[in-house]
Formats: sequence, C-alpha cells, structure tokens
Amino acid sequence: MDKLYYLVVENAPDVCEGIIRRMKNFDKWESLGYCVGVKEAIEKIASDKPQLLFLDWSLNGGGAFEILQFIQNDTTYHPYIIFNTGFQKDNPEIPQEIINHYKVDKYLIKPLWENLRNNLATYVLEAEEKSKASNQTKYICWLEDEHKQTIAVDFNKLICICQHPEKPRTRSLYLQGSTQPVNVAMQWYKCYELLNKFKVEYFITKNREHLVVKQFIEKYEKPYVRLKGFAFKIEVVKENTSRLVEWLKN
Repeated sequence: MDKLYYLVVENAPDVCEGIIRRMKNFDKWESLGYCVGVKEAIEKIASDKPQLLFLDWSLNGGGAFEILQFIQNDTTYHPYIIFNTGFQKDNPEIPQEIINHYKVDKYLIKPLWENLRNNLATYVLEAEEKSKASNQTKYICWLEDEHKQTIAVDFNKLICICQHPEKPRTRSLYLQGSTQPVNVAMQWYKCYELLNKFKVEYFITKNREHLVVKQFIEKYEKPYVRLKGFAFKIEVVKENTSRLVEWLKN
C-alpha cells in the first residue's frame, strides 16, 4: 500500500505532538515531523510535498500567508490543508483572506482537540481523495491546437514530439492511446519548458526535429528508436548516438 505523507506546521511543539499522536490511527499516513518556523516549513514542503498539511496561523519568523502563497505559486502541487488559528478574534481579516484567496480545505478555531476527535477521520478521507484526484491531473496542461481549440494534454502519456512536416511553426505531440497527434503552434524552447515543468525524461534525437520520452522507448537499434504505441521509428542523428546510449543506462 502506497504511503501518504503529512506535515504539521505549528509553533507549539505540544500541539504538534498531539496531532501526530492522533494521526497514528491512520495506517496509510506517515509523518514528516513538524516545523515551528516559516523558513524550515517552506523548505520541507518544497522537498517532500506532503499530501496533507496541518498549518497554524502564527509561526516563528512569520505567518501562514507566506507558506500558503508559496504553495499557491506551485501550480502542480495541491495538498489538503487544515488551517487553524487561535487569533481570529484579534485578526478578523484572517478567515476572509484564507478562505477566499487561498482556499484552504478546512478552517479550524483553536482549541483543536474536540474538532479533531469528531472529524479527523473525515478530514483524512477527504485528503486521500484529493491526493488521488491530484495524481490523475498533475501532468495535465491546457494547450491550444491548430484549430484554435483548447484541449487537455496529459504529459504523462507523451510519447514523442516531432516537427510538423508541412508547418514549420507547428509541433506534433504524440500521446499514448491516441491515433492522431495534437498539433500545436509552439516554439521548441516552450516544449522544453513544459517537459521540464512536468519532469518528463526526454532525449532530443534531432535538434528542432524530434525528441523521444524515456518511459515509452521500447528498443534502440542504431540508428533508430522504437517507441511503444508509436507506428514509426525515430532516427537518432549520428552525433547524438553515444549520448543516447549513456542516457538509457541511467
């Protein structure tokens, strides 16, 4: 069973330990520990991407807004956020800003314990469902095709990208399960940016002509690459063959 991970961001260690103790009732979930300050929390979130985040308003070195903005800036990361505060009375702007701008999943007022006793199982189930949905969509990018239609392209199903044979400004994106490519007016540098954004392992078989995606390589028979679910062979230019061999070993 795949593990899911949660992080507690709270400046009171006893509260952190109380949350972690209650989360031990849920076998799917593993703790990433806790952070009491903004800087360490952002570093931990950036490196480990927990699917569930318990987030306090007041933290050492700053506040929750900095962390929420950091998460919001990462368009591929959508954790389930349980926000909590004991300062709502003195800071009436908190609920509106948190709920309307950052759209946290749950907004709780301290003390937490009765709420968590009654509702934590529900929150955890919702977090699991959100994680599942996020995994299904995290490689999706909306692109405009040659017919000016906006379509969803799943970069997890990308097999290769080729230069369109008749349209110099058009790239053909071949996807697993599709008989026809998605043709988009997009410069090559933009293709590379999207591939890097979605962490796709690719190799440029011929510069500005075609590239292949590692997970779909079926066989390399010099000078051609055969791809799963793709009817054509892709030629690797002579100057790139040795680099391809090394790349495939890694």
